[in-house]
Amino acid sequence: MSWKECSGVWSYRVSEDEDSVRVDRIVSGVCHNFGLRHKLFRRKKVKVNGKTVTHFHRVHKGEVIEIHASIECCDNSVCVPDDFLKKLQSLIVFENNDFFAINKPAGLAVQGGINVSMCVDQLLKARHDCQCRLVHRIDQDTSGLLLIAKNRAVAQYLTQLFKDNKIRKTYLAVVDGLIEGSGTISNFLGEYQQKMRVVAEGGQPAITHYKAISQLDGRTLLELKPATGRKHQLRVHCAQVLCAPIVGDKKYGDGAKSSKLLLHAYKLQIGNIRLVADVPSYFRNYSSSDSAD
Repeated sequence: MSWKECSGVWSYRVSEDEDSVRVDRIVSGVCHNFGLRHKLFRRKKVKVNGKTVTHFHRVHKGEVIEIHASIECCDNSVCVPDDFLKKLQSLIVFENNDFFAINKPAGLAVQGGINVSMCVDQLLKARHDCQCRLVHRIDQDTSGLLLIAKNRAVAQYLTQLFKDNKIRKTYLAVVDGLIEGSGTISNFLGEYQQKMRVVAEGGQPAITHYKAISQLDGRTLLELKPATGRKHQLRVHCAQVLCAPIVGDKKYGDGAKSSKLLLHAYKLQIGNIRLVADVPSYFRNYSSSDSAD
């Protein structure tokens, strides 16, 4: 079922595949703008079976979601423009019956937010042949592989594989400093002010394997293999442990030296499926990635 609008009220009946999904994810199907969407919840414009709900309320099969707002308050159409579908298709590097993977460019957010005009979540609305679901996240300024499940069951399965460290991840990063050889960083990351992460006892365990690939002009191309998935883990480990922040990192390094964050989600190994995302052209100024295994 698609969203329907009548007399200024948008309505939608929850499908079986959407059982237990947060209501704000479904509302994003008609209201793509993150700030506007959450304003609807704050103003109590969203109801489920006639009762006002918060954005984190989970809905169930057969329930009816209503948005009591005029059509001007939401997007002009619940149909995603054709150019969104073309944009999404151009990013796909692998697809089977269960999931697909895109090579996300740097600067494209995974989910909506303030001052975000387009995001991966929004592009996924263009796929009408499946119930697209994000499996994991990478930072807006990070380029590379992003997995999208085609239904809820596959999303749950892949999410669990990530949690169990059964999906091997390989990143490439150009860091500002000369790093030799290889090693493993194992410590704890805690939260600091302004949503930053720092090495801190009592935080969450964080493990990263690293290997120097090549050096050029005082910088090193590193292969990074995170064994845990903490927020900003690779950026913090490079900046605070190796003392070599990733080039272009405005939060943990001197972002003024590059307009791009030189961090790329290069490979994913899922069982016998090996995914590779082409390295952005601005990486090739430092070294070829062909030697990164």
